[in-house]
Amino acid sequence: MSGPFKPAPHGGAALALDAVEASILRSLTVQMLEMIGPGDEPGPDADPLAGLFASGPSEAPQDPALARLFPDAYGEGPDAAENSAEFRRFTENDLRPASATTASP
Repeated sequence: MSGPFKPAPHGGAALALDAVEASILRSLTVQMLEMIGPGDEPGPDADPLAGLFASGPSEAPQDPALARLFPDAYGEGPDAAENSAEFRRFTENDLRPASATTASP
């Protein structure tokens, strides 16, 4: 069985896992990366400058797991849905690759 987290030499934490536990974590990481995906990517003939200014989705993800990863930015209030949609439109395309890079196995 695995042991507790221990400080890593250059910061962070280390955890000793047996082969089965490590395999499960790798599998879960791959599944998460597939679920997050890169988002809407421009086609090969698309203008690179237009890709920089492309807006993302304005609706919350329907998948409950993705909704937890990309929640509404504004909780309650008369303009919460509209403000959350606007926030998502300008941030989600940048968050998806960052999330995938952070979680890569």
